[in-house]
Amino acid sequence: MINLPKHADQSLWSVLHTKPRAEKKVAQKLRGIGVTTYCPTVSKVSQWSDRKKTIQKPALPSMILVKDSSYNDAQLFSFNGIVGFMSHKGKRAKVSQKEVDVLASFLDGKYTVKKSSIEIGDLIEVPVLKKQGRVEKIKGTSCWVQLANILSLKRVFSFPISTSFFSDLNGIITQNLPFL
Repeated sequence: MINLPKHADQSLWSVLHTKPRAEKKVAQKLRGIGVTTYCPTVSKVSQWSDRKKTIQKPALPSMILVKDSSYNDAQLFSFNGIVGFMSHKGKRAKVSQKEVDVLASFLDGKYTVKKSSIEIGDLIEVPVLKKQGRVEKIKGTSCWVQLANILSLKRVFSFPISTSFFSDLNGIITQNLPFL
């Protein structure tokens, strides 16, 4: 994972769709030619019959983020493993620098979920993202939330977050996230 600078940059990132399990390799190749990429990863312990190993898995399966100002389309599609750009309503999906910074801070493991505070099916809001979503699954310290603005993409993202960072739209959780 690359270290992202924390600043008030107003630039946008495009979401690049990759072939399955090619995310890290594609991001590395693109960085090699000077394209600014972000491929968020999470650590996972995999167990085989004779050993356990901690591996880095992409947090966004089959997706990497590329900074809009750092590439041209011909550069991107010269590599194997790239399928195309993710789109929403016929336009390229864009992610703001603020949303990328928030994603990076969530994945750094600074937050945890208390299962007793959030239930599956709860409608929650992540104030720093100003996005609403429904809790799809809770497992350990992770909470899978389907964000309302990306329901058409049929993707569910997992963020390990403390309940103090949510406001519950159903009135159960009342703590809000202080602005970062």
